[in-house]
Amino acid sequence: MLQYDNSAFYFFALSFISIYIFPSWWYIIKKVYRAFFGLSDADIGAVVRTSDEKKKAAALKKSQKGFSLLKSQAFVVNLLFTIACTFLFVYLSVSVSNDGEVNSFDPFHILGIDTGADTKEIKKAYKKMSLMYHPDKNPNNPSAEAMFMMVAKAYEALTDATAKENYEKYGNPDGKQSLEVSIGLPSWLLDTDNRNFVLMAYLLIMVVVIPFSVWRYYSDSSKFGEKDVMYDTYSWFHHTLNEHTINKSLPEIFAGCAEFRQKNMPKTQAEKEEIGKTMTKVRSQMQKPKFNHPVCVKGNVLLHAHLLRKTDELSEGLKADLKYMLRVSSSLIDAMISVCKHQESMQTALNCISFGQYVAQACWTKDSSLLQLPYFTAEEVKHVTKGKASQKASNLAEYLKIEDDKKKGVADFSEEQKKDIFKSPS
Repeated sequence: MLQYDNSAFYFFALSFISIYIFPSWWYIIKKVYRAFFGLSDADIGAVVRTSDEKKKAAALKKSQKGFSLLKSQAFVVNLLFTIACTFLFVYLSVSVSNDGEVNSFDPFHILGIDTGADTKEIKKAYKKMSLMYHPDKNPNNPSAEAMFMMVAKAYEALTDATAKENYEKYGNPDGKQSLEVSIGLPSWLLDTDNRNFVLMAYLLIMVVVIPFSVWRYYSDSSKFGEKDVMYDTYSWFHHTLNEHTINKSLPEIFAGCAEFRQKNMPKTQAEKEEIGKTMTKVRSQMQKPKFNHPVCVKGNVLLHAHLLRKTDELSEGLKADLKYMLRVSSSLIDAMISVCKHQESMQTALNCISFGQYVAQACWTKDSSLLQLPYFTAEEVKHVTKGKASQKASNLAEYLKIEDDKKKGVADFSEEQKKDIFKSPS
C-alpha cells in the first residue's frame, strides 16, 4: 500500500540537492582561487610598462583581484544559497542516519507492539488504533484515513492465517509483490493543520516563483546579442550610423548605447551642473550635438573629457561612470564596425576603427601622435615640433628615428621617465 515516507523523502531530497551543491561549491572554490591566486598581472592588464603606471597597476589589481572580484551580486546570491542548501544537506544526512530505512510493511510497528506479541495484545492494540484513526472521528483527514487502512491491514496480517503466511514469506499480507514503492514525500504534507500552508506554498511556487524566474531569465537573455552587446544598442547603431558619419560624430553615437541609459542618467542637480561645467571646457572640440537626451549629453561630455585628457577635473562619481564606459568600449566599438560592414559603409567602418584607437590612446582628431609617448603633454609636443630640422619631429614615427641623446622634450623629466620614453617603441 502506498504511503508517504519520510525516509524515502530524505534520500530523494539529498539526491536532488547534491545535483546543485557539489557543482556550485566547485564553481565557488574555483572563483575564490582565481580571485586570490589564479590571475596573473598580465591576465588583468596590470603589466607595468612605465614608472607612472605603477599606481594604475596597483589600483587595477585591487579592483580585479581578491575580494573585489567576488562582490558581484550573482556570486554573493549563489554563495548564500549554496550555504543554505549545504546546511539543509547536513540536516537531511543526520535525519537519514537516525531514520534511514525506507518504509517497509511491519504490522508490529504499525500497531505499536513488540514483535511476537500474542493475539490478545494484537486485538487490544488494533482496537485502540482503529478507534484513534477512524474516519468518523477524523473527518477530512487523509493522513488519519491512510493510517486507519494501514492498521486494518496490519491486524489482518497478524490474525488471518493466509495473510500471515504471505507476510512471513513475502513481507506483505497480499502475497508476493512485483515492486515495493512508497511516496517519497514527508508525512506532514497530509496533516490537516498544514493543509493551508502546503496549498499556499504550492501556489506560490507554481504561480509566482517559477513563472517569474522564467520571465526574468528570458527578459535578461533576450536583451543581449553577440559579444554581450544589447539589441537596443545594435538598433541604435543602425539608426545613427551611415556612410556619411565622420569621426567627430562617433563619441555622441557611442554615448547613446543602451548599456549607459541607466548609469549615465543624471540623478542630481549638482551632477547636471558639473556636466554643464565640463561641457564648457570640451565644447570647442565637440561636434554640434544632434541629441539632447541627458544620457547622450553626459556620455558625450565624459568621453570628450577622456579624449582631451581632462579627466582630472571630474568628480569621483563621473570618473567611475567614465571608467565603466571605457571598460565596455572595445565590444561596443566592435559592434559599431559590424553594423557598418552590414550597411556596406566602409569609410564609416574605418572611422570606427580610428575611433577605437583614439579611445585607447586618449587622443583626439587634432592631437599629435606624439601624445602617445609617456608623460608627453601639449607643451612637450610643441617643443619637439620646433627647432633644428635634424632634431625636430612632426609625428611619432619621425621622433622614434632620432637618437636618444638628441631627442627633444625630455629635459624636464627624470632619468627614470626618460628611460620609459626611450623604450616606448618596443
